Amino acid sequence: MSEAITLSRVDPDKGKTVLKTIRISESLARSLEKVATDNGTSVNAYINAVINRHFHWDKGAAEFGLITLDSAFFMGLLEALDDETLVRIGREILAPRWKEMSEFFLQDSSPDRILDFLTMRSRINPDKLRTTITKDEDNYAIVCHHDFGPKLSIALKSAIQELVRQSFHTEPRMTAGRSVVTAYFKVKPRNSSA
Repeated sequence: MSEAITLSRVDPDKGKTVLKTIRISESLARSLEKVATDNGTSVNAYINAVINRHFHWDKGAAEFGLITLDSAFFMGLLEALDDETLVRIGREILAPRWKEMSEFFLQDSSPDRILDFLTMRSRINPDKLRTTITKDEDNYAIVCHHDFGPKLSIALKSAIQELVRQSFHTEPRMTAGRSVVTAYFKVKPRNSSA
């Protein structure tokens, strides 16, 4: 026996929803209800989140060539690398990749849009890597929380430092711990007189 579920999608341009009805199995309906209840949300909100993630991250991630790795395997790879290699990977691979990903996902690789991409990625899949960016006039703070230990912090510190140098043309003040990397920097206002 199947159960019909009605989905509504918020249209960000108009703030309206669109009503769609789909037919799913009873077992899938029960699974959706359980997951939604466990997450403290409605089935409709949960389905919207899944569909949103698919169209705004998963589909693009597959097209971009991103892969999923087991956490233990990834941590093993990190542990096998020396600190100098991790710094180089952050500087030469990760920082430029963020710029490319911003261009791919947001069609814009300007400095602020690269930061928008990093926070977007965190909102869509916040389980293992979370990035928050705060801006107060010309002062920025980038805070990266992760669950992969000090070796990833080394690569992230190098990547963020390079990103700020290349995109904002300034030297950030950096801190790095076991699971948090933070960058503080100030952007000099451009001279508006020609």
